[in-house]
Amino acid sequence: MNEHSFVKSIHRSLPPHIYRWKIHDTYTAGVPDAMYAGPSGILFVEYKWVNLPKRHTTNIKLGLSALQINWLNRFYLYGHSVMVAIGSDHGVLALSDKCWLKSFNNSQLKELSVTKDAFTALILESTHGGDKNDYPSDGLRPEPRSFTGQ
Repeated sequence: MNEHSFVKSIHRSLPPHIYRWKIHDTYTAGVPDAMYAGPSGILFVEYKWVNLPKRHTTNIKLGLSALQINWLNRFYLYGHSVMVAIGSDHGVLALSDKCWLKSFNNSQLKELSVTKDAFTALILESTHGGDKNDYPSDGLRPEPRSFTGQ
């Protein structure tokens, strides 16, 4: 698997009522890969995929650029929900609260990783307060409005 496939698999597993935006900004470096939104808030996620080494003590390179770290730190300080999701064959390591500045070895990454379902539940919690039944499964549909001219 690679980063693109990882993000795609997460998006396929999300309930349809979670607004998702796969950000592709060719003009501004450092912008996270995705934004999710709902009535409980907005969440920005930077995705990374790592192939784990054989030794348990080997430190994992997260692959975040200086511009990505700067963007994440800035929006964290602004009070926005930001996260780095490190995908591997062992699950997803979800890093928030500036934990993306820490280093992790292979053993720690495996121990702290959660399943893809648990990670999508975390997105749901951040955007919708965790209640899967808040919205119809076919998505959010605004009430039709009629406008009358004067």
